[in-house]
Amino acid sequence: MKLSVVTASVWALLAAGALVLTGQATALSAEMSAYDIVKKSEELTDQANDSTAEMTMILVNDKGQKRERKLSAFVKKYGEDSSKSILFFDSPADVKGTSFLVWTENKEDKQWLYLPALQRVRQISASGKGESFMGTELTFFDMGSHDVDDYTFTMLGEEPIDGEDCYKIEALPKEVEFYSKIVFWIRKGNFIPARADFYDPKGRYEKRGTFTKVKDIQGINTPTHIEMHNVQNNRTTIIELGNVVYDSGLKDDIFTERYMKRGK
Repeated sequence: MKLSVVTASVWALLAAGALVLTGQATALSAEMSAYDIVKKSEELTDQANDSTAEMTMILVNDKGQKRERKLSAFVKKYGEDSSKSILFFDSPADVKGTSFLVWTENKEDKQWLYLPALQRVRQISASGKGESFMGTELTFFDMGSHDVDDYTFTMLGEEPIDGEDCYKIEALPKEVEFYSKIVFWIRKGNFIPARADFYDPKGRYEKRGTFTKVKDIQGINTPTHIEMHNVQNNRTTIIELGNVVYDSGLKDDIFTERYMKRGK
């Protein structure tokens, strides 16, 4: 099982499939443990076999100045623990042609970044996953998938977020790499994450992710707005999803190094 929604992975929203739960299912959730709730959220946000989306990414610096980028994203599942994702930067000119490929196989991520100015594909090393992803407040680690069983979960209680009742849960990694702790809020009504707070390896509050503007797309509840605010440097990355399409039957050859260089 992956924990990509909890760690604010963009791919989690693209592969989202959180179906509205019945009143009976919601009532049963009262008896669920923190781990059960997280696992249920993960299962419900991974329904579609493939998905495509257009993305608007806005980078806001500490002075409030904004830069906007346009991207296209494609995701396809290959069984329970495997998937492939590719992201293309369409504009502006300084990033156009850049692409990012992720293969998740048996719960392990492999990532590649293509930079057209260098005409080469760079594989992201394990140590490099803590680096900023293309100048955003997301890291390469955030852009991957993570196993629920690599964390220990504790229920901290219940707390409303923007008027919606949520479970408040603490996730502690069994091995600290990039985050020492994540505290997140999962909506009680549909198990879609609403917010996640991230703490750096030294235990300092680092950034906050929010997941809003939930829309029904092809019968699937999909958060279409992400904000990642870094409280340490006061910078924010905003991602808006548009033209989301599920189960269009994506071909396998999209998710290759050749396609990275060629473009969508």
